[in-house]
Amino acid sequence: MKIIAAALAFTALAGVSYAQDSQGQLDSGLAAMSAAQSQNEAQAEAAQQAQEAQQAAIERRIEARRAAADAAAAAETTRNEKFQDEERQLQIMQQQIELEKEQTDANRENDVINAHLRAENAQSNVTQSEADANKILATGQATSEIDRAKGAESLDTDLGSAAVTRSQGAASLDVATGKAAEKKASGVLDTGIGE
Repeated sequence: MKIIAAALAFTALAGVSYAQDSQGQLDSGLAAMSAAQSQNEAQAEAAQQAQEAQQAAIERRIEARRAAADAAAAAETTRNEKFQDEERQLQIMQQQIELEKEQTDANRENDVINAHLRAENAQSNVTQSEADANKILATGQATSEIDRAKGAESLDTDLGSAAVTRSQGAASLDVATGKAAEKKASGVLDTGIGE
């Protein structure tokens, strides 16, 4: 632009001072002015292209930064998802461990309960065995007492019968002895004791 203004000023000054110059000089001034204007236009177009190239470079850098930011965000999202997946997996494993622990505790409690029940059952068996033994012993003792009582009663009966028989024998003997004494007294001796 400055070149055009300078050329116009130069031309204006040249026209006043060189009014006498020929038409050729005017044509050469116009040609120079046209060349200067073409040069200015070329420079302006070059500046425009440089500005457009600079703007395109800026836009490419912005797009590259945006793409890098998107890639970083995608990588971060992937890392976060991976971390969340691992965290979920750890939680699942922890829950499985807790369930296994609870199952183990329940199994231990069942074992303790079963052992307690077996001990109570064994104690019940011991108590039942003792009761059965006491019953058998009591039954044996009762039978023995009954047998002894029957034996004593039988002995008493036998002794009573023997005493009765003895007393009857003694009475019989006394009677026979009395009869013998009477016969002896009457002078008749008879050997038949049981008349």
